[in-house]
Amino acid sequence: MTGGRVLVTGAGGFVGRSLTHGFSRLGWRVIGLDLPSRDAAGGERPEGAEGRVGGIRWVSADLAEGVPEEVPEVDLVVHAAWVTTDPETLGISTAEYLGINLRPLLAVLTYAARTRPAAFVFLSSSGVFAAGDATGGLTDEDEPTGTSPYAVAKRAGELLVRPALEPHTAAHVVRLGYLFGPGEAARPSRTRISLIRAWLAAARDGGPLAVRADNPSRDWTFAPDLAAALERIASADSAGHPIHLGSEHVWTDRAVAEHIGAAFGGSELVARPPEGELKPPMISSDVAALSGFRWTDPPSGLRAVIDSEVAA
Repeated sequence: MTGGRVLVTGAGGFVGRSLTHGFSRLGWRVIGLDLPSRDAAGGERPEGAEGRVGGIRWVSADLAEGVPEEVPEVDLVVHAAWVTTDPETLGISTAEYLGINLRPLLAVLTYAARTRPAAFVFLSSSGVFAAGDATGGLTDEDEPTGTSPYAVAKRAGELLVRPALEPHTAAHVVRLGYLFGPGEAARPSRTRISLIRAWLAAARDGGPLAVRADNPSRDWTFAPDLAAALERIASADSAGHPIHLGSEHVWTDRAVAEHIGAAFGGSELVARPPEGELKPPMISSDVAALSGFRWTDPPSGLRAVIDSEVAA
């Protein structure tokens, strides 16, 4: 499946922004749907509910009220819209938090059940797992037992997608791990930024880079790679279970921070006490669709992030 029409929800967020521009570069006709806020280039969207920026058709809407009627049929839906900020920070209950995330998903599933795209991708996360769910690496055979509001909401979404759409639409549930890339910024629905973003900010300001004293390893995935990977996955039959999508580049926090420090003239690294037990790295699923796929290594990805900020 290449070069068709794709609908990306949550298109103004970090992951959604990477996907809209990634699919556009691959030749897809992209519809980016998000709440009225900011466009993928970091400036204000065109006035009105719709507009075109960089060849991407933008539609502003609150998915809790349904997918707008003017959104046409598409070949692929990628549901990236999600509120990751915890309910306590938002000042709402866990039940309200679940509703904020699941109502938009149900609206998009209703749209997809009516229009029958060839494929639907629900973006989930390794956040569905608890720290003790695996020791040598999180595989798609490990059973997630996370109990945070985020984990519960994502797991509920995973369970909803296939029954709602199959057999008419191939439903893919894809779990993502640690992401980094250009254009990452905090916003109300995603107040936490990646470690790489925090280290880059500290290095730019001439301050120390704080690294957990236990120096964990993580699977570092360059967000701009995702569109090409999802294009491959959407072209294949559904695996019938959640698959893990991410880079094979597993680096320790210190190794990544040292690379950033060197790029800025040798920023100092300081150890900070660990806060909570971490999950092991996520192991990407062995699916034929991704055979030979080349993920961007952390040094190349970091150069791209730094260069993009210099250009801006």
